[in-house]
This record gives sequence, structure tokens and C-alpha cells, in this order.
Amino acid sequence: MFLAQRLSNISLNKRHLLGISRNLSQQLDHYNPLLDYTPSLSERTILLVGDGDLSNGAAMTEIINNARPDVKIVASVLESEVMHNNVYKDSMRNIDLIRENGHEVKFEVDATCLEESFGYGSIDRIQWNFPHWRGKTNNRRNRKLISDFFTCSSGLLSNGGQIHLALMNHQGGLMAKTNSEWKSSWLSPIYAAENGLLLSHLKPFQPAYNLSAYQFRDRSFNAEKKAFMHLFTKCENLQFKAPEDIQMYSYFSLFIALPTPANNNGTPTRQSDQLWSNGQILDEKFVFEMLKDKIPDGIRIEIKPFRILRQQNPDDEHSAGEWKVVEYQVVIFGESIPITSKDAESYKKAVEDEIQMQTRGTKRGGWNAAHIVPSSLLQSRGW
Repeated sequence: MFLAQRLSNISLNKRHLLGISRNLSQQLDHYNPLLDYTPSLSERTILLVGDGDLSNGAAMTEIINNARPDVKIVASVLESEVMHNNVYKDSMRNIDLIRENGHEVKFEVDATCLEESFGYGSIDRIQWNFPHWRGKTNNRRNRKLISDFFTCSSGLLSNGGQIHLALMNHQGGLMAKTNSEWKSSWLSPIYAAENGLLLSHLKPFQPAYNLSAYQFRDRSFNAEKKAFMHLFTKCENLQFKAPEDIQMYSYFSLFIALPTPANNNGTPTRQSDQLWSNGQILDEKFVFEMLKDKIPDGIRIEIKPFRILRQQNPDDEHSAGEWKVVEYQVVIFGESIPITSKDAESYKKAVEDEIQMQTRGTKRGGWNAAHIVPSSLLQSRGW
């Protein structure tokens, strides 16, 4: 009797998931779990973490078997199997369907300690839909959750592997229009970049399964509107470019002293023996090529129009008057490789070292490179 009931449940669930499969295939502009978003990778193993009542895993195995039978899915949850059966009414039905379709279910898997359950480089895609700290909480705890997840999961990815993270718009923060909006998000691209992962795609996401895992209870939540799948890629060979509207960026001011004229006696001042000429310093193309030489491939560079500043040099040796200093605003974007604040500061230092060698009298900028923020904030700076 018990076996017959479970087989009946599987049959009912299959009919339900067939409708889900059709729904997913119609989401042309939305996130499509059937696609390989990394050109160099043919995904073979997909790990689902924090999978609630396992309805997402059940739906995924059904559509994967129809379209990509070469792919293996491992659906995992934090609860033990006994606890999962007790909490979720569809638990056994979803477990049976996943296993019947030839895939795997794992219990007691902590998404912040994945290295305890899986080997290095063994996973092609890790997906976590709507992570959230247990119960009501503030952003600090959710950021810690996301940070720990990226730290433990990045090493499990194969070359070119990806993490797919579903978040609500305000949690992702990539459409923030102000710094305060960005700072109130969960900062997932920052934590991903610190672990060598580039935000490579952003897709609207319409869940086509039962959202019934709210605060470790069989209780639904609403994610019908403004949900996005954030795709983070382990970049090794600059294999593709992230769209410009989702690239993370930093910027810094670059100061270059112009040559001073000869003094009143016609004797050139010390600054006139510099290696760069006035014309070169004022040539944005020349400065851009210098930046490209010092900043690695995969980082996109923009230069904002320069302005000429004046500063009085207190050194008597330069009594010819005021020095003129050119200020450039340099904006650097994570296009094919991720960018962190530490990276931005190191690029700034490398560029300033070159300027120190090629000019006389140039002082280093007194400000660090700006914190990493999304491209949506460019407009707030008038760029």
C-alpha cells in the first residue's frame, strides 16, 4: 500500500512537472536552466544547494533528462532526510522523482561548508535560489552567508564553471541608482570577485517550481516580480566579456605634472628634462596606451576628459612660478576578469610608478581608488 501510494505520487508529480518544463522553455529572455552560459564549458554536473522542499531539483531533473541526458544533478538540502520528510508535505514525492530520473539527493549539506561534501573542481554549476539567513535578520548576516558560500564553493568549480545565484532585485543591488541603495544590498559581486568569480550574466528569473521553503517551514513566499539570476563565472582564459551594464567598476584620479617653462635667465628648470613631453601628457590616446600597458587584459579602461590644475611649488629651485598639473579620471571595469578594491589600488600604484619614472615633479594622488560599485551608479557621477 505504501509503495503504491509513492508510485502514484510520482505519476502525479510527473504530470505537474511536464507543465513546468513547457513553462521554462517559453522564457526566451529569462534565465533558462537548459543553457550553458559559458561557451567553453559543456556542463556535466549541476549542484543545487538549499533546495527547500526539493521541488526545484525535481523540476530540473525532468527537463534535463528530456534535453540534456548527459548532465547529472545533485540536489541538496541542509536538513536530515527525516527532518525534511517531517517539514515538507511534498518531500518524499520530490525525492522519489529525482532518484527515479537517475539523479542524486544529498541531505545535511551546508552551503557554507561545501568542501566537506564535494571534491575540488568536481562541479560545473552550483545553483542557489533565494538564499536567506534563518529567520528575520539584517543584511550583515545575509552578506556573511553569501561571502561564506562563495569562499567555499569557488574551489569546487571546474575551469569555466559557474555559480548561479537567484536574488530579488534589492538584494542583488545591480540596478541601484544611489550609493545608499547599493550599500543596502547583499554585495554579492564583491564577495564573488574576492574569490576569483566574475559577474558575467544577469537574467530575469521566474521560478517555475513550488517556493515552499521559508524560514525552514513549508511556507511559500512571493518571488514573482523583480527576481534575477546572477551568474558568476570562474574565468581562466578571458573567454568572454560581461555586458557593460552589469560590469563592476572603480575609478581614481591620475595627476601628471606638465613641463615648466625656462626661468628668467633662459636656463631650463629641472622639470624640462622629463621623458614625456607636454604634447604626450595632454594626449588622451597616449595616456590610454600607457594605462593599457600597466593594467591587465580583461579590465576595460575609460578616461574622462582631463582638466589642468595649478599648484605653487615651494621649492626655490623651481622659482619659475606655478606648475601646471593635468588630472585625468580613470575608470576601470571588470569586463573579462573580476575586479576588487585591492586590485584597483594595485593598478593605480603601477600607473603612478610609471608616471614617477617618466616625469619630474609629479606627486602621487592623495586618495585611494574608489570602492567597487555597479555600473548603474555611473549616471549618478554624471558619466
